[in-house]
Amino acid sequence: MAFILPVLLFSVLGMAEFGQFFYIRNCFDAAARDVARAACLATAIQTDPVTRATATLAQANVTFNPSWMTIVDVTNSNSTVTDCSAVPVGDTILVTIQCNYNLIPNAYRPLYQLTGIGIGNGKPCVGTSRRIKE
Repeated sequence: MAFILPVLLFSVLGMAEFGQFFYIRNCFDAAARDVARAACLATAIQTDPVTRATATLAQANVTFNPSWMTIVDVTNSNSTVTDCSAVPVGDTILVTIQCNYNLIPNAYRPLYQLTGIGIGNGKPCVGTSRRIKE
């Protein structure tokens, strides 16, 4: 029991930590898709991207920070967009949501907190999506 319990404990904690990491990465992809979908509509307003990202990531218990998101007009010399309603029709919009895993509030990191082994500081969670403005 003394030999098996630590191995079993580390395995279970590692599965929980890595499982949540991949779940949050998948949620960042979903949030980027939702933001791109909202930003490419002809009826889009300036607050739509932040509202969509906040709503999508809230389902994963992640508190969204607007500094994680960048919207780029790829067609117009990769210029950063602050208001998606100003993007001309037909231009391609690239949405990127990126944050380091250790900076995400409510991230569950039991293995790293106990041993320092696991998903370390600086591991990025990135979601991207491209859409054409309607």
